[in-house]
Amino acid sequence: MTSSTARNDYARDRAAIEDTVAAFVLALDARDIKRAVGCLAERVTWNYESVTGRPATVLGPEELEARWNATIVHTDASQHFLSLPHISTEGDHATCIVHARVEMRLANPGGSPYTATNGTYTFGLVRAGSGWLLDSVTMGLLWTDGNPRIMELAAEKGQQR
Repeated sequence: MTSSTARNDYARDRAAIEDTVAAFVLALDARDIKRAVGCLAERVTWNYESVTGRPATVLGPEELEARWNATIVHTDASQHFLSLPHISTEGDHATCIVHARVEMRLANPGGSPYTATNGTYTFGLVRAGSGWLLDSVTMGLLWTDGNPRIMELAAEKGQQR
């Protein structure tokens, strides 16, 4: 393989990896849970320990779909801001690390309608045909602002329906 071919392959992979990550968070923010699930591998290591204190767990797309249908769809709005992707590939596996700010809104009688989580996301990806699927998501928390109960309140709202 020539160095030009290797650069072209990396550029194609990088673009596809960035597209997968963007499609995933844009789908969550649009409440298109089926589309978000379509970005996932058969098993996903889900690690929000730095945010929730709960250890990482391996979940299937159906389990994540149920989680999001019980929480994020019951918020008023969310927006994932991601920037400065650092991407590395090794064969059929890739890592994409980004700065992240995730904002959630939910009108509630118990406090601020806003929360923001600031840190880094590390997305692990596996090659799937000509594209990539997420097989791990890790949030590395730096700090939070606002009401830390927003997702808990969203889940309560979902249970009331």
